[in-house]
Amino acid sequence: MSSSPIDQQRNARMLPTGLRPGADTRTLVAGVVAGLNIDAGQVQVVVEASDPVWVAAAPFIYQEGSRVRLRRSLQDGGRIEYCEGPIDDAPMFVTGRVTAVGPGGIHVTALGGEWVLKPFAAGTYDPGDDVWVIRHPSGFGRPEGVLGVAAEAAGGSDPGGGSANPGELVSRQATISPQHSGSWKSSSGRWDSWNPDRYGGVATLWQGNAYGSGPMVGWVGYGDQAVNLHAETIDLMTASVIRADSSVAAGKTAVLQGSPNGTRPGGAPSGGGATAATGPLTPGAGQTIQLPSSTYEAWRTGALKGLITVGGDYAGFYGYTRGDAFVITVQYKVRA
Repeated sequence: MSSSPIDQQRNARMLPTGLRPGADTRTLVAGVVAGLNIDAGQVQVVVEASDPVWVAAAPFIYQEGSRVRLRRSLQDGGRIEYCEGPIDDAPMFVTGRVTAVGPGGIHVTALGGEWVLKPFAAGTYDPGDDVWVIRHPSGFGRPEGVLGVAAEAAGGSDPGGGSANPGELVSRQATISPQHSGSWKSSSGRWDSWNPDRYGGVATLWQGNAYGSGPMVGWVGYGDQAVNLHAETIDLMTASVIRADSSVAAGKTAVLQGSPNGTRPGGAPSGGGATAATGPLTPGAGQTIQLPSSTYEAWRTGALKGLITVGGDYAGFYGYTRGDAFVITVQYKVRA
């Protein structure tokens, strides 16, 4: 059957281009961030000196000049079609400048824009102050709160740095990442036996009781990372919580409690003391919350080395295999 030239051209456009013989067949390649559009959920990337191209991206924190993992379409000539996430770590905190303080929040300029941020740590804020701004771990790094005045940003030490005043207390900041995580299912007396092949797999922290699960407790351990900071005091601790994908669309609240288990115990994980809760999280949504200040001394001395999920809402939350989940940021002081 013959067809017109127009039909032939249209049919040709509908066929996948594919790769040329001998071309690179990798599905994932590394690129470099050249720009970020938070509102559009896109990053601009460069691959091996190519022209910059905008692509949709997974909602992590990105930084210009850092490396990212890119997915190629092998049915479309190897075109870059999606950014899977960062390879290099990007800072959870940046400094901002207070422009106004009002009942609705603190007005801060940061990351090239102006933001009205609430919540914010207790304290006195004035226009012109430099402050530490926390970024949303699963929202492209959008500023989401203020963690206090950054006095060291105006001439002292940076978080994690030293001081020009030997013998005095200086402020530092550290990020500790999970070393292991999972869930204990009390009805079977076993670890990692609930949804092991979906919703984040065996690393997911589950809580609650539904669909025949029986009561569950999630656990995440950090080993000796907190006590190894050798802090004189801990001033603030925050943890990022991201709800796992789920068939249950309603918002669910994660409730966290400190645990002495820095590594996975043979039986059920233990916990005690004050708790901290997120707001209702829908699947894939995340929030950074402040851990109870009454637990900071136990973290400092090593009495606490992990977290457990003890909420009544049936839900799972991503564990250590996702790089931005259950990351704890510590603001502390050491002797210079």
